[in-house]
Amino acid sequence: MSVEETLYELGVDISSSFSFHDGDIVLAEYDDNLVQAITNRLETDLDELDLLYENYGSVMFGFLGWRGNDETLGFMKSELDTVLKSEPRLSGWDYEIEYTGDGNVRIDLRLYPNPGYRISTTLLLSNNGIEVVEA
Repeated sequence: MSVEETLYELGVDISSSFSFHDGDIVLAEYDDNLVQAITNRLETDLDELDLLYENYGSVMFGFLGWRGNDETLGFMKSELDTVLKSEPRLSGWDYEIEYTGDGNVRIDLRLYPNPGYRISTTLLLSNNGIEVVEA
């Protein structure tokens, strides 16, 4: 699959910032759209949108405040894998996940929509939500 075909498959959606530029709503395109979809799922409590989407969301934020040990990171890795498996545009992924020392969690993601195309991004999870640090 070519880069152009991969970008087309990643799609375009309204940016979750719901902001405007020159009178038009800002869009999340291609790589940003995929990262936004994953971020939205991680930020939404599991089944919070059950009336519209069955099994949408995650329990990732439930682990914030737990002890910062390998067992908790194991639970978070399992939940992250569940979220990433639910994204049909991905053919693979890998990541590192760690505590930042201030109660937040840093996730360095490498997403593979197809074997020849990689998207790298860093997410910072805190009690205030998820911040995309790098995209």
